Amino acid sequence: MSVPDDQYERIENRLMSHGIYVTALDRDEAAVEITYETVHATDGVPHRDIGRVVNVLRDFREEGWEPVDVRGVVTDLDGEQLGSWHAEAEWFHELAAGEITETEFSGRVLDTIEER
Repeated sequence: MSVPDDQYERIENRLMSHGIYVTALDRDEAAVEITYETVHATDGVPHRDIGRVVNVLRDFREEGWEPVDVRGVVTDLDGEQLGSWHAEAEWFHELAAGEITETEFSGRVLDTIEER
């Protein structure tokens, strides 16, 4: 299945509908870094937003998105960095193959959060 040229633009649009505003998206064949503002900021990186980002990417697998390492850099609406997190491509593959549960996947990602 070929990947549409506008795939990451569509991913950005889908994230925006969840209150996650992408301010930068840097990608190559092995990784993508998504810097985003969240309207859900309180005291740190909102876990719910991480789930939204990951689930949007998982939804796009049906449209040809091949998992890569993902790094999220989270800011509030004033541009102040709240922290970062990441998910390894291998975790996406293990989840899709049923080798790990959604709870295990989520736990791995949440364990990577680095608060500012």
